[in-house]
Amino acid sequence: MKKSILFILLIAVVSMFNSCETPPMEAAQDAYDYDAIIPEVLGGVDGPSIAIQTFTADFTIGYYRGGSTWNWSVEDAVIESVSEDTRVATVRFADFPADGIATITVSETTMGGITSDPASIDVTVQKYCPLTNGEADLVGSWQGTDAVTDGYTEGLSQVVTAVDGGKLMITGLGVDWMTNFWGEEIIDGGTVELIVNEDGTVEIEEQYYITTVYDGEEQDPYTIRGSGSWDNCGGYPSLIIEYEMNNFDTDWGAWTYENGYSTDPIFTATLTLDPEGLKSAVLSKSLKSISEESFEMVRKNKLSSR
Repeated sequence: MKKSILFILLIAVVSMFNSCETPPMEAAQDAYDYDAIIPEVLGGVDGPSIAIQTFTADFTIGYYRGGSTWNWSVEDAVIESVSEDTRVATVRFADFPADGIATITVSETTMGGITSDPASIDVTVQKYCPLTNGEADLVGSWQGTDAVTDGYTEGLSQVVTAVDGGKLMITGLGVDWMTNFWGEEIIDGGTVELIVNEDGTVEIEEQYYITTVYDGEEQDPYTIRGSGSWDNCGGYPSLIIEYEMNNFDTDWGAWTYENGYSTDPIFTATLTLDPEGLKSAVLSKSLKSISEESFEMVRKNKLSSR
């Protein structure tokens, strides 16, 4: 019985001692000299380098420092809101800048009151001209270049768009490259939905795209996904679409890049509804076409490389 009482008293004494001791985390914070911090905006400003006039975009700081606040300012734009922790600024590009560039700037002020040098990002602002008739304004045969692969060949557009069931459907992305350079015959597919957003952007959600045949053998189906922008401010609408195609359960775009069959795993289509666009694309063609002998070598070697 006496041992039990002594044990209980010992626990009580230890508990009283511990309750008077400052927890390690708080002790470290109390001892920290915030006036000694020399702040720096680490990694600069994260955010898009291209924005659409009248719309907003978020710009962020990619790190956290306890007790600090971040101070945002803009040129040729408007700060619409700043997050509670001041690490995110929502910026509206209300007007088109005279030189087409808006600047977003941020600095950090520590708990000790020391302010860092500012860090900035320049944003190219694209003019916004709404579509008069909605997606119908983007219907037609598109001229331009598609799936450009530096050092091999510059594909010419075979892209056609049409409205079907209230959706804008796009046909022919990458066809010239697939058939004339890559050497596979398309036997199915080729048409997908192009989602047109009000803010001047477009999207292709990942989906089945085409089935091909190479050397008499049917290949695994290709999927496609991509994004880009539309522009309705010139005499004719234009489109820029960055997309990737994948098949045989691998990142095929990365495979073509890693094995030297393209200079980027992402293909780019630069398109216009201007009927003179095809002539412009041909005249501006600066990439060399591979010789017939080299072309045949690529076609023979590509399957053995897989």
